[in-house]
Amino acid sequence: MHRYLKLLYAVLIGLAIFTVIRLIIFTVYFDLFKENSAWSIFLALLHGIRFDTSIFLTIISPFIVLLLLPVNSQKYHKIIYWLMFPVYAVITIYLVIDAVYFGYVSRHLAGEFAALGNDYEFIYTMAKTYFYMVFIVLAIIAVCGFFWKKFADIKVKDVNISRNSLIKSTLYFILIGGIVFIFIRSSFDIKPISTINAFVSGNNALANLTLNGLFTSLRYMTENEAVSKDMYSFYDDRQAHEFILSLKHENCTHPYTEIKRPNIIFILLESWSSYYVDAFSGSNMQLTPNFNRLASNRGGIIFSNHYSPERRSISAIQAILLGIPPMDNIPKLGFGLETIAGSGNLASNLKENGYDTVFIQASKRNSFYLDVIAKSIGFQEYYGMEDIKQILDYPDYKASQFGWDYETYMKLAEVLKNKGKDKPFFAFLFTGTTHIPYAEPNKINVKFPHDINSENGFKNTLVYADWSLGEFIKKIENEEYFKNTIFIFTADHVLGNFEKQEFPDDFKVPLLIWSPSFKGNQKITSSTNHVDLPPTILGLAGLNNNLSEYIGENIFCKDNNSYSIIHTWGSAAIIKNHEWLKHSFKYMLESSPKNMEQDEKDYLSKILLSYYQESYNIMTKGKK
Repeated sequence: MHRYLKLLYAVLIGLAIFTVIRLIIFTVYFDLFKENSAWSIFLALLHGIRFDTSIFLTIISPFIVLLLLPVNSQKYHKIIYWLMFPVYAVITIYLVIDAVYFGYVSRHLAGEFAALGNDYEFIYTMAKTYFYMVFIVLAIIAVCGFFWKKFADIKVKDVNISRNSLIKSTLYFILIGGIVFIFIRSSFDIKPISTINAFVSGNNALANLTLNGLFTSLRYMTENEAVSKDMYSFYDDRQAHEFILSLKHENCTHPYTEIKRPNIIFILLESWSSYYVDAFSGSNMQLTPNFNRLASNRGGIIFSNHYSPERRSISAIQAILLGIPPMDNIPKLGFGLETIAGSGNLASNLKENGYDTVFIQASKRNSFYLDVIAKSIGFQEYYGMEDIKQILDYPDYKASQFGWDYETYMKLAEVLKNKGKDKPFFAFLFTGTTHIPYAEPNKINVKFPHDINSENGFKNTLVYADWSLGEFIKKIENEEYFKNTIFIFTADHVLGNFEKQEFPDDFKVPLLIWSPSFKGNQKITSSTNHVDLPPTILGLAGLNNNLSEYIGENIFCKDNNSYSIIHTWGSAAIIKNHEWLKHSFKYMLESSPKNMEQDEKDYLSKILLSYYQESYNIMTKGKK
């Protein structure tokens, strides 16, 4: 047999293991999938081959390299194939364990297996409980070993060691190696295939049918540290839950009660710090006149103490759309969170209650995997840079690596043109021009000497971004849906490069809620956070059920004794009124005021630790 053909057979045998286990999961847990059409199930099974191939070739790639070498030794080949068999056996055992686990939580293993590494009692109990299955699997592996011996014994044709044949073998080595590399990445994009790509259908059951436990586990463990069993266990779970619940308010109302089933347009502004916005900082920089006008005139509600939970865009998006705060050793959305998070999400909630859902971002579709994330969490329409046409003249249109805000706003206006008639909509827009490097905008918005890495460069893009926002409002103000729409504006995180802000102001971002139908104007000083926005939006939509899925609280319920939590890399901080305290999850670090009473420190610590414990429990809801 030709060595390349034998290697192909070995790969197909390995992939067959994944397929058999997936079909077993589908058959045994059929009730989880039966509501889907036969065609969608078939596509999910077919899509699964992509993930199987990626992770399987990653694991056996060293053996592939060794088998492609032009070695004329039958013994050499036989040894390599026998070394492969234990790997196949371990893969089979792991996939069987994953299939059993799947029956408990309806999803695959991710970081849990690594976390169980030190829990020998649990492992022993599980092995004893499923002793019959352990026996069956080992018996099957033994039988397969018998047939594998026959396969390993098959002789391969010797390689001609002439110069021409060696050149030919080298070319085959490069060609096959390239093919293997492509299948491992399973993507022609900059980013390789990731767990989030399985959720493209927006259906969790089908996504989990597509995935396999080996892919989710290895992806999780290579990108994130495993969460130890007690990392977020500080108190009894019920005690932590009841304590956090006791801090929330009841019977609160918002000022938009006259707007029934409102349309909601959520604008996430790239790197807009409160520091640069006069309506929030009290300064006179005059960089954002349109935004200041919305905040100061009728219809605007300013939240002057609003904080981003972290200094990463994906953390902000995760907090806003899932209500899950960033946590140590927990992956971000799009990078493994979807394999462990059991909580609800905002867009799906709205969609299930009759809302059209739209996601649009200025940057490229696959930035942060947001194209797939959007589909996976309930957005029916998604648009990125590739879908947005140039309208204005710029010194260099391609210079803005994260897109142009004006064109993005106009795309949203176009998409919303015929919406809001039969049912309300929720539109989420993420701007990008104010991201470093700061591309030079159109001439009318260049107020300072421009430099792509300087504060002046940022200010120019901020002036442009604000102008673009103003043009968007003008564009849609005569649309039928306009008066029945609530706008929410906030930033993903602060700029951070140039402003000299002390903690916690260096996490403070503007939050403005505005509606043309609201006659008043308010300034609310309670401490708020991005994780408070999902329950707030659901409250505005009149959907007050299942809010226990969120650690955050409707911002219209909060008062000056409410708190915000900020993740500060290896530690966290709680802000309450004019006090704050940092904690490492083991020790108190620092506080303000420095002479804070110990009782108050203990109380703030209890809130912070209970918050993370409750967040973890909400996120992993359904885990056994």
